[in-house]
Amino acid sequence: MGIKVAHIVTAYGSAITILDSKLRTLNAKSDLDVCVISSPADNNEKTHPAVRHITVNMARTIRPLMDIKSIRQLYKVIKRERFDIVHSHTAKAGFITAVAAKMAKVPLIFHTYHGLPFFEGQNKIAYRICYFLEKLACKFRDYIFTQNKRDLPECIKLMGDESKVLFEGNGVDVEFVQQSAQKQFSQALKDFPCQGVKLVLLSRLEPVKRVDDFFKVVDKLRQEGVEVCCVVAGTGVLEKQLKKQLVKMQLDDCVNMVGFSDHPHGIIAASDIVLLCSEKEGIPRVIMEAMALQKPVVATNVSGTQELVVDEETGFLVPLADTDMMAEKVKLLAEDASLRKKMGAVGLQRVKDYFNDIKIAEFLGVFYVQAQR
Repeated sequence: MGIKVAHIVTAYGSAITILDSKLRTLNAKSDLDVCVISSPADNNEKTHPAVRHITVNMARTIRPLMDIKSIRQLYKVIKRERFDIVHSHTAKAGFITAVAAKMAKVPLIFHTYHGLPFFEGQNKIAYRICYFLEKLACKFRDYIFTQNKRDLPECIKLMGDESKVLFEGNGVDVEFVQQSAQKQFSQALKDFPCQGVKLVLLSRLEPVKRVDDFFKVVDKLRQEGVEVCCVVAGTGVLEKQLKKQLVKMQLDDCVNMVGFSDHPHGIIAASDIVLLCSEKEGIPRVIMEAMALQKPVVATNVSGTQELVVDEETGFLVPLADTDMMAEKVKLLAEDASLRKKMGAVGLQRVKDYFNDIKIAEFLGVFYVQAQR
């Protein structure tokens, strides 16, 4: 039997999206025995993780009583399975895993930061709580990884030892994304509600993603006579509020909020331009997928995103919350198909060269074996 590795993430959706290509690649290695642990799937979910799946109920937000139960349940699973390595992802799963794995005396505890949970501009109380919890969790971890270079200094502060911090990066399996998009394309076309330049936002519907800014951009474009047809795919705590806002702004005829989508690659492939309005990111997967599918991106110039998008080459970066400038850049692309094509081609080459998830998984596989020695 190979080295037993458990990847742990809060949401089931993350197990079948952000971890999918890594899990598939790692699982193919003869010296590794890989599984993934997450919350259970929704009843309507048809996609399954690439490796053996174990369920543990975990909340995305801080919920002390449920979190204690999650730690206990995860501890029992880890103790039973006798993992050699546990590797957590996302802040909430990371804290629960650090405590449970330490209690279970797992030999090696790793964590990957997909963007730090504390960041500039955050509410001061939330910042302090998140920083304290991460500092505590890092006392139990052997190594941490970061997906973007900008977070490296903070990660070193958290661990207190530079040798225990590694840059992992992030990426996609370009060939897989392209094949998936081809299969999903015809279904995705049905999501677009009207005629016009097709704009897409794939995002969790949470405050940090600033989906309401996307609505403001669409409204601005319509006021300037640009015919647009939009899809917003994702779920989250703001879903009901955003749907009401859409109606209030009289944009529901050109913006279709489809909720969770089982054909996201098809939606991107069917679009003309992909947008992202976030306050911060790790390394946003949707942008890498857009680049893999040769789509230009207009996004906020924030941590994570700025490492992916090369301004005026693969798309445009605009200041956070500057919806007028974002609308201006979208309009420029909407009116110039040749520019969209040019930027899409450059984006594809960039993601192939620097954001290849298969190479990252290979790096992790080698590191797992070396860390055991």
